[in-house]
Amino acid sequence: MRPMLLASLVALGAALGLARDTSADELGLSPGQRLLAPITYKQLALFPIVQTAVSVDKTQYMTLSEGLKQKVVTVAELAGGGSVNTLMVTNKSVRPLLILGGEVVLGGQQDRILGQDTIVPAHEQMRVQVFCVEHGRWSGGRQFSAAQGMADTKIRMRAKYRADQSQVWAEVAKKNAMHGAAPSTGTYRNLATGDEGKKTLDPFRSNIGGALGKLPEKDKVVGVVAAVNGRITSVELFDKPELFAAYRDKLLDSIYMGAADSPVDDKAVVPKPADVGAFMKKAKVAPPRKVGETTAATTEEQDGEGVKGSSVKVKSAPAAAAPVYESYQADE
Repeated sequence: MRPMLLASLVALGAALGLARDTSADELGLSPGQRLLAPITYKQLALFPIVQTAVSVDKTQYMTLSEGLKQKVVTVAELAGGGSVNTLMVTNKSVRPLLILGGEVVLGGQQDRILGQDTIVPAHEQMRVQVFCVEHGRWSGGRQFSAAQGMADTKIRMRAKYRADQSQVWAEVAKKNAMHGAAPSTGTYRNLATGDEGKKTLDPFRSNIGGALGKLPEKDKVVGVVAAVNGRITSVELFDKPELFAAYRDKLLDSIYMGAADSPVDDKAVVPKPADVGAFMKKAKVAPPRKVGETTAATTEEQDGEGVKGSSVKVKSAPAAAAPVYESYQADE
């Protein structure tokens, strides 16, 4: 009994200390970041990433949902009739606004998703790239009332990295059909906020989200790595726990909805930490390409072999500082 017990304890210790034998650099993480053992449910494995070092950037960022709710941020159609792929965002608050590609905004002439990660500085207004996720409507007012949910990983890929409106529409239609949503205008909002989406997402929320919320280091989580049937599909990473917490539920729902499309493969093997590093490296070795710039930050993308990357970097931060937000997605 004792040898068996010892073996079990060693195995458990190895699982809980998953990344301790693998450096942050090897994993593609910033110094002070550490990968925890995966939380698994059906076809999805989620690796939490925790931050043990103090963040350099002390800025308190506002989220789009928070800004719209407090009425210090407005999202509106362009004057003169609007434009399918451009909206005007006005940040009237004293805090910079961080928006992520894939966030769903409801209202206006048609529901949209944001097409790019960026920071809108305090008291500034800027045009942002968007993609329509409601092809059957072009009517209504100029203003958007809420930022509800995040489009699933495949839709985000087609918007953020491919910038292809027709592919976004096709993926929205496919996703609606797959999950039993049949809105008259073809909008994605039923999956982002409606009963059809809730039915798909709730089991993942309960099992993955519930376990994530019970971690001893839950207040140090800055990101997650997602793998579906043993294949890494995305990495979402912030420079501080507070930012991850602010976007946690939206990003997790995006991951859950993407995972739900794949039938469970009982033969799939959970990836190793080295696989995470290899996945991120595919994007990081590609030359960065500036795709957006504000007075506060720059947004860069990297087109790797089968993996796309995006990062938002604050201009005033030291060169060695981690991006405020970085994202890596399998190109599928």
